[in-house]
Amino acid sequence: MRRIIATVIIALGVSMAASAQQTSAQQSEQTTTRVITGAVIDKNGNPLPGAIVSATGGAETVTADADGSFTIEVPLWLKSLTASYPGLGEKRMKTTAINQMIFTLKSRNRTHGFINLVGQMRTAVGSDYKIPKQGEFGVMGGAYRSWGGYLKVVIRCVGRDADGYFSPLPTTTIGVIKRITPNFNILVGGVVGFNYGYHTREDRNYHYDPVTDIGEYYYESVPCYHSAITGGAEVGMMWKFSSKLNTTLGLQYIAPAKAKQSALGFFLGVGLNL
Repeated sequence: MRRIIATVIIALGVSMAASAQQTSAQQSEQTTTRVITGAVIDKNGNPLPGAIVSATGGAETVTADADGSFTIEVPLWLKSLTASYPGLGEKRMKTTAINQMIFTLKSRNRTHGFINLVGQMRTAVGSDYKIPKQGEFGVMGGAYRSWGGYLKVVIRCVGRDADGYFSPLPTTTIGVIKRITPNFNILVGGVVGFNYGYHTREDRNYHYDPVTDIGEYYYESVPCYHSAITGGAEVGMMWKFSSKLNTTLGLQYIAPAKAKQSALGFFLGVGLNL
C-alpha cells in the first residue's frame, strides 16, 4: 500500500513539475514579443495606404491599411521600426514604451543634376568709345539637393581686339544653386573672365608739306581697347519644364578692366536633367 501511495505521489509531482514548466514556457513566450500599433502619413497628414512598416534588422513586415494604420508584432529586443512608401523618403524611428508610433514621410531628398549648352552676350557700359559686343558659347552643369553648386565655362565667339585679332578667351563662373520649388531654382555665381579695357596708344605719323618741301614726324594719342582679365557676378534661374529638360536664364555683370568699360549681359541655356 505504501508503495502504491509513493508511486502516486511521484507521478503527481512529475505531472505538476511538467505543468509548471509548460506554464513558465508559455509565459516566457508571451513576454518575448510585443505588439506595436500606429499609422503612416505624409507631411500634410494624409494617410499612406500600402506603406511598408518593417522591423529594423528583423524579419517582421506589415503593410499599412487603407487609413494608413498598421499593427506589427516584434521581439522585445527590437529598438526601431522603418517605414517606406514609393516616391517618399524612408524613415526610421525608435520604439517606445507606449507601443504606438506615427511615421511622417517626406519627399525623398535625392541629388539632382543638370548639364546645359549655354550662350551669352554682353556689351560695354559707361564708355564713350565703341566697344564691340562679346558673344560667348559653352557649357554649364551642376548638382544640388536643397543647396548645390554649378560651373559654367564659355569661350568668346564674337568680338575682336583693337588690331582686329580674334581671341577665343574663356569666361568661368562658379556659383551656388538654391532649390525654391521642385521645378524652380535660383543661381548666384562669381565670374572670372576677360573684358575689353580702354587705353591710349601713341602712334607715330609722318607729315609732308609739299609747299615748303618739309616733312616731319609727330605722335598722336589714339584711343583703343584690348582684352584684360577681370571679375564679375551673375544671378539667374533654372526652370525644369519637364522631367528630362530644363532651361537657364540670367544676367551677368563684368567689372571694368583697367578703365571704365564695365559690361552687362545675359545668358540663356537649355539642357538635360540628370
